[in-house]
Amino acid sequence: MKNTINIIFLLLISFSGFTQNLTEKEFVILTFEMDRNKDSHGTFIYYWIAELEKYEKVDEYKEPKIYSLFLHEFYGSEQLESCCLGKVSYPYTMTTATEFKFPENYTEYLTELRELVKNNRQKIQVIKKEWKDGYKEKVTVYATAVRGKLCECEFGGNTYLTKGDRISFPKGNYEIIKNYLTKEKRILLFKDFSDFEFANTDYRTGK
Repeated sequence: MKNTINIIFLLLISFSGFTQNLTEKEFVILTFEMDRNKDSHGTFIYYWIAELEKYEKVDEYKEPKIYSLFLHEFYGSEQLESCCLGKVSYPYTMTTATEFKFPENYTEYLTELRELVKNNRQKIQVIKKEWKDGYKEKVTVYATAVRGKLCECEFGGNTYLTKGDRISFPKGNYEIIKNYLTKEKRILLFKDFSDFEFANTDYRTGK
């Protein structure tokens, strides 16, 4: 089976009404999976984007640009629309004006995209922490190299993230890039995520 996710045609039509002029690019989807032995149930899962770019005159990569990617449907459709128009988005804010008029088959689209990411990921780091009274935490970081489009915009709230941060929502077809994470991209492969603030949703799996 080809490693690509094909969006249902109706979804593409629905998206076309509110979108930036997006170009396809290559990037890495980072998955952070956190497990704790106490005071929590299930595995916390967080998604981020890492973009790699070389210096103009040196054959080396810059420090990767990393920002949030939302692959779970916890926000109002008006926040997705705002981001796809390049406007400030408040995905964690719910008001009486919040709507859930997502493009048709949007939930299925996100589910299939999460599966694509999970089935083609590469483990790049494991972080273990221990505290007093036997509290332990394990964070596993995975990387999935893809080619596709993103709606990107400025974050306007103050929950989880900082106002002014970049956030993103997936849009359209995604294709896995094979053999992308080579040694020359070690700036990402060997990046220390132990102090990285990766919590950007409250999603967790059940146990």
